[in-house]
Amino acid sequence: MSHDAQTSEGPLRLRATVRALFSPGIWFVLAVQMAVAFTLRRHLPEDASSAISALTTFLTASVLLGFYYLQGGAFHALTLSRDALAVVGVIRAGREVFASFVWLTLKAGLLLAVIMNALILGAMVITGHDIKTLVALLAPFFDFAMGLMMFIFVFWLPIVFVRREFHLIPSLKAALQIAWMRLPRSAFLALLVLMPVWVPALLPAESPLLLDLLISMVGGLMGWIAYIYCVEVLQAMPADGMRNPS
Repeated sequence: MSHDAQTSEGPLRLRATVRALFSPGIWFVLAVQMAVAFTLRRHLPEDASSAISALTTFLTASVLLGFYYLQGGAFHALTLSRDALAVVGVIRAGREVFASFVWLTLKAGLLLAVIMNALILGAMVITGHDIKTLVALLAPFFDFAMGLMMFIFVFWLPIVFVRREFHLIPSLKAALQIAWMRLPRSAFLALLVLMPVWVPALLPAESPLLLDLLISMVGGLMGWIAYIYCVEVLQAMPADGMRNPS
């Protein structure tokens, strides 16, 4: 790595960290995320009526959509300026990208489901195991694989919002190209992305709720630092580099 590359990395990392820490909008989204996580952990009693179950399902879906709205707004707002993110900026920016963001997320989830099913079917054919046996064998490696995938595609959402590229395959392709190009300088991103996924996997399954929420909060903050860092990297690229990162 050249001396210029080393000196430019320091300010990028520091700016991403400071901007995340001093952005009320990010802390607001994190607080909503914690509320959503707490809501999803609560279980209805088995004797709950169908009306209560339906109402709970509707409220949960509404809360999730609200969280997606705020998350998409934060992603978008962070690409519009280089200042700290205000709560009102998150709410205003969400209107512009909510539908596109939800649709993109649905397509990404469908693609992931298709790939996972294909891999599982292939493994069943090769090994001769049934699906329950395969899931039991692969479960210990799930968190490792999830963290690795998040690291490989760490530039995906920054590209989506910086370049306004809400087409799934082109944005994924560009994310892979830029991630590969910047692999020698990816230690900081690896720490931010992998630690929040792998560390909780080492904790006991029945850890206290407050500890889970604290870990989720810290992990969420690290994720926002990683996102801002990637946005700063993309915005610093020349226009031709943005179009063709290879």
